[in-house]
Amino acid sequence: MKRYKQIYDYYLEEDEENSIADIVPGHYIEQNIDKEKISAEYAIRFLQNNLNTLLGSFINGGFSYKGYLIYPLVKDISVENIMKVKLLKKVVVFLNDNGYDFSSSIKKYPEKISSSTFAVLLSALYQDYSLIKEKKTIQIKKPKCRELEMDAYKKEDLPYLSPLNELKEYANANLREYLSGFYLHGSLATKDFVRGWSDVDTLSVISKKTIRSPDALLKLRDKVYCMRYFFYKIDPLQHHGSIVVSEYDFDRYCHTYFPVPIFKYAKSLFKDDKITKFKAREFMHEASANLFWFVNYFRKLSTKPSADLGSYDIKILLHYITLFPTMYLQAKGTLVYKKFSFDIARKDFERDKWKVIDAAGSIRSKWKGFGVIPLTRLFSKANPLICYQLNSRIIDLFKDIKKDNNIDTKNMIKKMLELSEEAWEKIKNERKV
Repeated sequence: MKRYKQIYDYYLEEDEENSIADIVPGHYIEQNIDKEKISAEYAIRFLQNNLNTLLGSFINGGFSYKGYLIYPLVKDISVENIMKVKLLKKVVVFLNDNGYDFSSSIKKYPEKISSSTFAVLLSALYQDYSLIKEKKTIQIKKPKCRELEMDAYKKEDLPYLSPLNELKEYANANLREYLSGFYLHGSLATKDFVRGWSDVDTLSVISKKTIRSPDALLKLRDKVYCMRYFFYKIDPLQHHGSIVVSEYDFDRYCHTYFPVPIFKYAKSLFKDDKITKFKAREFMHEASANLFWFVNYFRKLSTKPSADLGSYDIKILLHYITLFPTMYLQAKGTLVYKKFSFDIARKDFERDKWKVIDAAGSIRSKWKGFGVIPLTRLFSKANPLICYQLNSRIIDLFKDIKKDNNIDTKNMIKKMLELSEEAWEKIKNERKV
């Protein structure tokens, strides 16, 4: 087994320590921001990417373990998010000292960060960030998304898909005043879903009006978190909320947030799709970092006993394996819908190395999942995430998802580590990462 140097939660090979600025930007910023060894351009890109991450985490909950456990009694902020927003203060102070006005944001940093002050900071940081003008962008026309219509699905699938219709009704009643756009994407949008396997993939575009109002952000947070109830009715092992982007990002959009060409395969959950164009910036730094995140995920798993993985973790593992070809192609500069990524990416690898991807695809097509215990569904409207986490743990006591689906997790992790390392080497050589 290779020996790695661990920085935060990242496992690095010796030669990768020279690439920390690209693959572990948070560590690079912490080590160098006070020494002024970074460029303003790097700091601006870091700011935008981390604002996007923090906004997405916050709108989807972003609570501590205690907050997730006893929501809605506690609506706090995770220590990780607090540390990230504190790091952004160093970044904006640096930018403020280098000709960019972030004085308003800096003044709003409190001694103690709570949910309400976190929303205030997000609002202020986005507004100050929006004043930065980006010249190196390409205007891109967004494909218009048709409205999701349930009568476009097979009649026999409608009972199973009824939560999608409930989601659409919920969104139009509760989210429309906060979002510029709300989309369903992935296999449920393109109608090639697998029952029990396919999760609910959504994109939420938060309007500038909402970003400017901390109170609106707090209200939207509650509504989006409770929205997960509809996700879990489709997939009890759903492991993510909604992808989130801000309307403020449109003037220097990064494709890694949600590639604009993918809108071609999405459906609007609102009755009309008003978003028409983006100004996209260079995204290869982010694409390389995202690919390394996946490589690092398999490195970490290789250091842990695979027997520790329950049904929830196994579903995540399989999802990441099937998403890997898309991430690899993005790091090469190719933006492609996930369904088409497999045939394109496989050409770069030997057939034997690609077998692990095919194996994951085969498991997907024959997936044997499990339903929801009525008791957990009863309480899931109040706190959907904890109820469905509890549901998976209870099911694990009586069912063996690995055995039911013939999954050899130890071998899959080993083979995926080999494939991901080879893919990463190709990118490092091509892009000089």
